Amino acid sequence: MSIKTILVPLFFISLLYAKSSTVDCNAIFEQRKQEIKRDLELLEEKRQSIEALKRASKETMQKKEELLRKKEEELKIELAKVEAIKKETLDIYEKNKKLLKEIQDTKNNKISQTYSKMKDSKAANILNNMDKTKAAIILSHLAPKKIAKIMAKMDPTIASEITKILSSKMDFDLNSTK
Repeated sequence: MSIKTILVPLFFISLLYAKSSTVDCNAIFEQRKQEIKRDLELLEEKRQSIEALKRASKETMQKKEELLRKKEEELKIELAKVEAIKKETLDIYEKNKKLLKEIQDTKNNKISQTYSKMKDSKAANILNNMDKTKAAIILSHLAPKKIAKIMAKMDPTIASEITKILSSKMDFDLNSTK
């Protein structure tokens, strides 16, 4: 056997083997190329989905922010209305308080004038039968000389109780001015 006879078949076998290997590599490359294309398409779809989600989220966020701004404006307007009503109410309250004080002062002045004009014994009899606190209030609006004359004609026990009320009222008035 010659080398030629051995080499020629061996050469053809290696060619066949090389040719079949090449075909297999090309097929593998093509298959892998198709897989990569599919992966790229999937990635592109996912990227587009993410972009769409980002846009939708951004639009939703903008709508919510706009709605929030509108609500804040509405609340500011309502708060301004409430503050105006509060101010108006406080003004009315202060006016009413002032009027009530004037009415009470007028009433007390009239009562004081009435008791000032009464005889001491008549005033003492009326105050003896009256609630002691109310009697003290009436007496507190009279001149000190008139108070002394009326209390001298009153029942001593009642006069003592009224004096305690008057002195506690005076202590309170002195403390409230500090």
